[in-house]
Amino acid sequence: MANISIGGNVTDSVIVNGNDNFVIKIDSVNGGVVNIIKPSDKPKYSARPAPVEIKPRAFPALLDRENEFELLKKAAQYSNPVSVWGKDGVGKTAFIRYLAHTLDAGNFTSGLVYINAAGLGYEDLLQALFDAFFDSDLSYKPTTAGIIQALQNIKGLIFLDDVKIGRDESASILDAAPNSVFILSSIERSLWGEGIVIPLRGLPESESLKLFEKELSRPLNEQEKATVIKICAMLQGHPLQILQTASLVRDGAISIENLLNEIVNEKVEDKSMTYIGMANLNDSEKQILALLAAAGGNIVALEHIKGIFKDGGGEKDIQRLIALGLVQAHSPRFSVTSTLASSISAAWDLSSWQDVLLSYAINWLSQQPASALVEESSGLLIHTIKDAGERKKWRKVIQLGRALEKFMVLYKRWQTWSDILNLILTAANALNDKAVQAWALHQLGSRALFLGYAGEAKTFLTQALNIRQAIGDKAGMAVTRHNIDTLNGIAAPLKGNASGCKKYLTYGCGGAAVITMLAMIAVIIIYFLLPNNGSVDYPATVVLPTIIIPTETRIPTITKSPTITVTGTQLPTHTPTATAKPSLTPTKTITPTPLVFDPRPEGSDFHDAAGVPMRVVPANGEFIMGSIGTSDGPDPSMPAHVVELDTFYIDKYEVTNHLYKACVDAGECTLPLNYENMLKYDNNQPVDYVTWIQAQSYCEWRGVQLPTEAQWEKSARGADKRIYPWGNDSINCSLANYNSCSDTTTDVGSYPNASPYGLYDMAGNVWEWVADWYDESYYSISPFRNPLGPDFGLDSEDRRVLRGGSYVDNEIYQSVTFRNSESPGKTNWNIGFRCARSSKP
Repeated sequence: MANISIGGNVTDSVIVNGNDNFVIKIDSVNGGVVNIIKPSDKPKYSARPAPVEIKPRAFPALLDRENEFELLKKAAQYSNPVSVWGKDGVGKTAFIRYLAHTLDAGNFTSGLVYINAAGLGYEDLLQALFDAFFDSDLSYKPTTAGIIQALQNIKGLIFLDDVKIGRDESASILDAAPNSVFILSSIERSLWGEGIVIPLRGLPESESLKLFEKELSRPLNEQEKATVIKICAMLQGHPLQILQTASLVRDGAISIENLLNEIVNEKVEDKSMTYIGMANLNDSEKQILALLAAAGGNIVALEHIKGIFKDGGGEKDIQRLIALGLVQAHSPRFSVTSTLASSISAAWDLSSWQDVLLSYAINWLSQQPASALVEESSGLLIHTIKDAGERKKWRKVIQLGRALEKFMVLYKRWQTWSDILNLILTAANALNDKAVQAWALHQLGSRALFLGYAGEAKTFLTQALNIRQAIGDKAGMAVTRHNIDTLNGIAAPLKGNASGCKKYLTYGCGGAAVITMLAMIAVIIIYFLLPNNGSVDYPATVVLPTIIIPTETRIPTITKSPTITVTGTQLPTHTPTATAKPSLTPTKTITPTPLVFDPRPEGSDFHDAAGVPMRVVPANGEFIMGSIGTSDGPDPSMPAHVVELDTFYIDKYEVTNHLYKACVDAGECTLPLNYENMLKYDNNQPVDYVTWIQAQSYCEWRGVQLPTEAQWEKSARGADKRIYPWGNDSINCSLANYNSCSDTTTDVGSYPNASPYGLYDMAGNVWEWVADWYDESYYSISPFRNPLGPDFGLDSEDRRVLRGGSYVDNEIYQSVTFRNSESPGKTNWNIGFRCARSSKP
């Protein structure tokens, strides 16, 4: 049916049949043509012989993970979906590969299927599931509804590795195949409110030692073991980082003792670049890393590396990077982890390498490569065009997009096809290119028509027709009018003479007409793949850029752009969004000025430069952090664990409107979202409507910082395991402003609710930001001494921790152990903060 060859080149039109009596041809410069076919001509699909078995490459053995394995076995036995999640490099894929070869799939009559879901959106992931369990013509593209109907009776054990869809879409995937059991692997947690959640953490001490020795290729002596134990503890048992450090020692780049010193002295955020620095890479090795980082962590085929590095140096240099654990081999393809790609991007200027990839991709596709290799490279190509869009390389977005779209149609990645068409439309709008605007709108309308989205199809096709009429594009108008007729149920042949001859594009009008049509399309496609009348604005030879690497290669602190979604334990829902910008370092020294309202002065108060009273929390031994009770389900305040902190100082009261206004007046803080509150309530009520970013900026202006979560909890509860800051007496309206005891916040220090260290309002009034990223499972791996929280946010919103409850929340939220969280760029009427410091004011 389709004039395509999976093993060869896509040189002719791509013809696709659907299950709603439509067929679409994607070929000419004028856009796709949709026709109606007879029900008897509809293509058929059939279930593959059961049980289907699609497994990844086996993983020989696991270090540790016994508990996780047993939990997952039980989940599969009782048909519970599973979310396996954790950081890059923690071993998720190894765990999934091991499971796929060891779990008993005997009860799953449809079989066991493994799918690498990297880069697949919801619709494309559904298509991958359909293709795993059903045979059909290469040209058959079912609709989303058709796929869901087909999957209803599938009973399979399905592994989806490297999932990047959101929680709602994850739930929809489970609903699509309700009789199957899904095991999802992702960086962020995929399932909420159902199934089993298995966070993968670092390895324990004994297994970390084994992994280090294995990579080192020799046993450690007793003295080395003691040092390596410290190294692994500082790396929190992270498998990839352990492999990287061991490879540095094995390669002779550094001794074990010096390695420990380097890690002790580095910041958490700098690990990746520290490894690169310790490896003493030469310039060509750094170029390979820069290229792979510019690829955004996507796999790059050896053919592309050879095509870019003409001297063959790339192939040679990459072997040492693999030995050092900086590059992952997929034989013969290569990548870096997305975390390392982000680190390199933050430390080095990769714009010239992004340009190299963009020009190379356009040039390579114009040479009509085998479609199988294009499919293998699709992740890289899609990343490259999206990156070009972010950098507003509009003309090249159009070039690459129009060369790439047919392949996405052929591979049935129609969600990605839509993404590319929308990106081309954005580029055309930016360039005011009416012809390309009309083409992109026509393609979007044709796609929607084929998939049965009639309203969407009508909108896009009408817009395309109007533009084509305005610019006098008669050939384009004919194609668009034909698709509008098809939308209206009119099955008529399309006539036109754009090529100088009569063409009939209605299927079933005779083989001779089709052959003639396809011969003509071949000529058009050559033109199509070489825009601008056959000339392409990229160099014939790609010139490799010189990497400009700063002398100091440590990664600056990166404040991620927050997403605005209410999460977990929700704050009230009418939450406006703030647009505050981060201030990463203190900017000015403030002039000491008595600004403070202090209703409860004490002789043991300390005061900082702004006259703010602070209380000392001494390093007087250990305290119990976290809830000691039991819970029927996951509880982020558990398990209780022992923590030891150095002496620190913390604000006696929450930061007030008056104090925050002083920072605004100094030009160092931005106004809260509802700044009228700050003016209306004037001096002594706690400032609210502040984001985490604004709170941190204010503290830095004072030369202090937000307290860590551990510092906040010790300040609130002391060492006697109390429930509330004042003790174990039940909360009421005489002790705290909570549960709407007051219609609004009250002056700080209004209640006799001091903590053991003399701090007020640590229950009620406003929620208080703390420094830590939020991870609901962090307490199970928290270090004993001075914990700082996770290295980064571990969910889709990269949330920060909130503590202490507020005036609208009931007693559950007011305990000293309750943990809440929110996106750092989000704010609310009941969110404030206080500051802390590690040395005496």
